Amino acid sequence: MGRWNRFGGVFFSVALAAVAVGVGVKGYPAEDLVVKLPGQPPVGFKQYAGYVDVDVKAGRSLFYYFVEADKNPKKQPLTLWLNGGPGCSSVGGGAFTELGPFYPRGDGRSLRINSMSWNKASNLLFVESPVGVGWSYSNTSSDYIRGDASTGNVISSTDLRTIPATSFIDRYWNL
Repeated sequence: MGRWNRFGGVFFSVALAAVAVGVGVKGYPAEDLVVKLPGQPPVGFKQYAGYVDVDVKAGRSLFYYFVEADKNPKKQPLTLWLNGGPGCSSVGGGAFTELGPFYPRGDGRSLRINSMSWNKASNLLFVESPVGVGWSYSNTSSDYIRGDASTGNVISSTDLRTIPATSFIDRYWNL
């Protein structure tokens, strides 16, 4: 089994295992709390994953994965990670193969700690953008435009420009 096939299995399992529980703290979206990913080693930080609606009428939503800083998350900066391309998964590319807290193990069934993760110094926010990338979606078929030029235009004119920056941030810092 190739490296990417193994990664795909873990990545799919991650989506199925985003278990939500109540945390009882205002500002933290209880339904977005990821208790534990499949094969995840024990950690002391919280993780959240879910959707932010960017256009309710069109049914357009961006998927995000947020990882608290390993220590003192309230005092650490926020790093917003948007993988290049555009059209490359920030979760699959950035979070689980580059700078996130975990890497998939060779068996494709478990995760290992990334000792060089950027969450050692920052809170991390990975956003799947534009719609159609990763788990971000739209219920409007014309939103699924192909090609770098058109994708770049969609990003600059719709998804991120129409979301108040605080849509993501307010979810975590309203304590």
